[in-house]
Order: sequence, then structure tokens, then C-alpha cells
Amino acid sequence: MSQRDAWSTAQVPFLVPGPAGYVPTDPAKKAEDAAARVAAFRKAGGKVEVITEPTYRPQKSSKRRSAKA
Repeated sequence: MSQRDAWSTAQVPFLVPGPAGYVPTDPAKKAEDAAARVAAFRKAGGKVEVITEPTYRPQKSSKRRSAKA
């Protein structure tokens, strides 16, 4: 979908109230808490499998090259 100008595709965000007592948490604090929980789980004898991010494989082009090149 393309428009002549960017303004025609802009949307107004739909804002809703959060749950009562909600306090936003810094992502760094969440990561720190998660790391502490994993460390405690490992110390208690739990096994953790680390899943790595998949590597990018470029797709082969399906376009055929012209023989007249």
C-alpha cells in the first residue's frame, strides 16, 4: 500500500490505561533480574539450554540471467 504522502498513512495511537499500580521497569533491571533467577536455578541443579540466534542465510535469486550479457 503506497500513498502520495506520509501523512495519509499516519495513525493515532490507541492509548489505554494500564493496570492499577503498574510501574514501568527499566529493561536493564529486567535483564539483571532474569540473570539472577537463571543463576539461582542453575545453582539449585537446574539445566539450562542456551538457544543462539539463527545465522542469516541469503536466499538464492530465482531470476535467470540473460544469455545475451
